[in-house]
Amino acid sequence: MGLREKINYAYIVTFCGNLLALTGDTTLTWSSPILPKLNSNDSSVNPLGSPITTNQESWIGSLQYIGAMAGILPFSTLADLVGRKPVLLFLAVPHIFSFMFFAFATDINLYYVGRFLGGVSLSSVYIVLPMYVAEIAEDSYRGLLLVSYSTFASFGDLLPYVLGPYLPVGWFNIVLAIFPITFFIFFLLMAPESPYYFVNKDDERAERILRRLRRRKENYKAADEIQEIKLEKSRNQQGDIWNTLRKKYVIKGFLVALGLSSFQQLSGLGAILAYTEHIFQSAGTNIPAEISAIIVGFVLFLASFGGPLIVDKKGRKFLLLVSSIGCIVSQVILGLYFYLQDNSDSSLENWGWIPITCLITYVITFNVGFGPLPFTITSEVLPSNVKFYLATVTGFTGWLMSFIVTKFFNNLNESLGRGGTFWLFAGFCLCALIFIIFVVPETKGKSFQEIQIILDR
Repeated sequence: MGLREKINYAYIVTFCGNLLALTGDTTLTWSSPILPKLNSNDSSVNPLGSPITTNQESWIGSLQYIGAMAGILPFSTLADLVGRKPVLLFLAVPHIFSFMFFAFATDINLYYVGRFLGGVSLSSVYIVLPMYVAEIAEDSYRGLLLVSYSTFASFGDLLPYVLGPYLPVGWFNIVLAIFPITFFIFFLLMAPESPYYFVNKDDERAERILRRLRRRKENYKAADEIQEIKLEKSRNQQGDIWNTLRKKYVIKGFLVALGLSSFQQLSGLGAILAYTEHIFQSAGTNIPAEISAIIVGFVLFLASFGGPLIVDKKGRKFLLLVSSIGCIVSQVILGLYFYLQDNSDSSLENWGWIPITCLITYVITFNVGFGPLPFTITSEVLPSNVKFYLATVTGFTGWLMSFIVTKFFNNLNESLGRGGTFWLFAGFCLCALIFIIFVVPETKGKSFQEIQIILDR
């Protein structure tokens, strides 16, 4: 019996697909180890030959979010027109080009182009890959495969922290390019198209794909599953979209999704991921900035396992409340540390453990609630026939908030002081806490009809 027969085929395909999720999230933390090198006067370290300006630094730290806003709609739409597999394969190409630009560029404009291209793929993969995985998996293990996405993505966040400080800029980006190239080759050779795409277009081909995916399942009848897919497609297409959008429960559900998506990014996540080393350098702690960043990255990765394990035990709202409070407390204390550092004559040498402790607390509590749950709740509060359109709007808004937070992080530090910037993020988390208490419904264990009734009150 070959390897494919011993291991569920959908697991193998999902593993290949998750290499693209890993690649996407490297773009979020890529700038953390790279910006210190681009600020160096040493031409053997800095491929640009001279230090970049604060404005150039802010663009390198944030342009991926402009790309994310540009890519979220067209590629998500293409997935229905040409298929999930061709779109996912194509989305590896911008990543490959961006890493090659970074590896060999001596002009900062190529860095700008590379950051934009990485963002285009990032946002689209967030939508198309989970859609593809959900459609090829069986009900019994669909949740497990979908959760694996966030684990690979968190590992992608960790990689730049681990590799970036210790490799030259060129080799660092060549190593990162290996992941989308590997994905492209194996996904091209091994992955089938989603059977959902072919249903009602070529049922015979959809049946062949389903038999291939379910070959370890005894007494399986592909024709029965195709009928179920047809019924689901028909049900999701029913109803006048414009009439649906005017209903109270839809408006309230959209506001819940929009609020959570916005507060998720206004909590400061994008800036913390992009400028992790910079934050630790400015904190002046005894622990080297690159080591502190690696510790935070490892905690971020390990914390990605926590949320999925407890979300169905404690409930969405409870975890969001815990997440908000943790983010508030950690950023208030971190802001106080920076405020005293900038405005007090007293030495904070004995308190150098505070910045790393605060950021570890932040990433743990963020990953328990604010990290995964806005996407989960969005999928639960929006009707299926308008979910794609409204989720696209909330996704676009989230990326816009990420861009604003990351692009103007340095400006905020100059205007408000470093302490004031983190207090501002804590203020947004306080607003999120109030929003969760009074607006967000508990959706744990409730059917879609029950959630609609709650939102319709």
